[in-house]
Amino acid sequence: MGRRIALLVTALCAVLAIAFIVRQGRPVPVADGPDGKVACVSYAPYDRHQTPFDETLVIPPEQIERDMAVLATFTRCVRTYATGQGLDKVAEIAHRHGLGVYAGAWIGRKDVDNQAEIARLIAMANAHPEALKGLIIGNEVLLRGEQTAAALAAYVGQVRAGLDHTIPITYADVWEFWVEHPELRDAVDFVTVHILPYWEDDPTSVEEAVTHVMAVWREVRDEFAPKPILIGETGWPSEGRRRQDAEPTLVNQALFIRGILTAAHETGADYNLIEAFDQPWKRELEGTVGGAWGMFDAERGPKASLTGPVVERSDAFAWLAGGLALGVLPLLVTLVRRETRDPAALGILLFGGLFSGCVLVLQGWHALDASRWATEWAVNLGWLAVSVGIAGAGLRLLAGLPCRVTAVDLRFLSTCAMSVASLGLLFNSRYRDLPVSMFLIPAVLLALTPADGEEGPERRAMALLLAATSLGVLLNEGVLNTHAWLWTATALLLAAPTLLSGAFARAGKTAPASA
Repeated sequence: MGRRIALLVTALCAVLAIAFIVRQGRPVPVADGPDGKVACVSYAPYDRHQTPFDETLVIPPEQIERDMAVLATFTRCVRTYATGQGLDKVAEIAHRHGLGVYAGAWIGRKDVDNQAEIARLIAMANAHPEALKGLIIGNEVLLRGEQTAAALAAYVGQVRAGLDHTIPITYADVWEFWVEHPELRDAVDFVTVHILPYWEDDPTSVEEAVTHVMAVWREVRDEFAPKPILIGETGWPSEGRRRQDAEPTLVNQALFIRGILTAAHETGADYNLIEAFDQPWKRELEGTVGGAWGMFDAERGPKASLTGPVVERSDAFAWLAGGLALGVLPLLVTLVRRETRDPAALGILLFGGLFSGCVLVLQGWHALDASRWATEWAVNLGWLAVSVGIAGAGLRLLAGLPCRVTAVDLRFLSTCAMSVASLGLLFNSRYRDLPVSMFLIPAVLLALTPADGEEGPERRAMALLLAATSLGVLLNEGVLNTHAWLWTATALLLAAPTLLSGAFARAGKTAPASA
């Protein structure tokens, strides 16, 4: 009876895993945007190997030239955030490609650095006024708490005094800070607000995100009338962790962008999308999701499209073929060795192998999406290798074949690893992924495997820790976060055999002796 249940469960899991990967490779219909190009996009020139934290870095003009040629096919304008590291050349180069520029000066805590930024911005503006749609003095400075509203107004006045031509000037921040500091109104020519539904304190699903952006735009427009309003940043990430019901996917990114284009076309709202290219360096600050807001990937390949259906992963079927090929190996090895002729055991090896192969594909996707530094590659690829071993051993144990390790040991190893990840999510979750795929194989296979060893108190304590922290993760993330539900369900499935064995052991000790 036990093997029949295991056969049914592994078959169901294999079907669900295959269906999920197939879904990633199928085109999803998305309504087209109304225009052939977007109004404006944020431009940071850094490629996969560059970072603004490198103070010696100077972006060569040829790289900016290449980027502007790419962006001219997609947008009519670019927004920059600083003038250092070669960015003071953007206005001249962008203008040659027919692009307008919102040029920014980065304002931080140190006045000496701010003065250098402002000096470069004024020089660029005076040299190429025809390229500029506006100047943006400071980006989310109030949000970071690095300057006061009065100090920002003074910087704006300093830039205005240094210009040889009339160029509109603004400051950019999250919309709440404009509402909280209306004294900036008189200092600027137009108001630039950031509206990012994914990052809101109360995140918004992609289905409601455009409505939310336009509602905020109307509120700010009415509050600061007759000042013009620019939505200085809005967008949607294509990869990373889910926040409540806000899920980063390529399809959702297309839904949001096309929706914003349509709403802006209907209302006349002026907007700037974040951002032109994926920025891997942002992962250091914001995790996987931080590097995945681009309209193009870090190699300048197209990512976000304005028309036609959208495929989440164009190579999904190739990955699926590899996963299925890997999945049948346990069965083939067993048949070659003639280790068993039991139909149930062979079925478990087949369906459990297919399930494991597909989950390894999902784990491989996560490793590629979430790894940038050596430590990340080591952790993700290292656990991927461990997962292969757990899959092979778990299938043999489940099929009743000889194995050098026990289910108890495999479960304890997996419980320890998932407890570490769960503790990280419990106490510092904002930028951490919920890598469910890393623990699905041991959770499913080992839950079906009969106990084959002693579950000591230290193992029960670790299982209790995993169960408790995973429930805490669910409470922190909120009931709308389906990824959190999957994380908690996987953790409880992994911990349950150990916890139940402890309960049964205690019950056996307290039961009255029979005659």
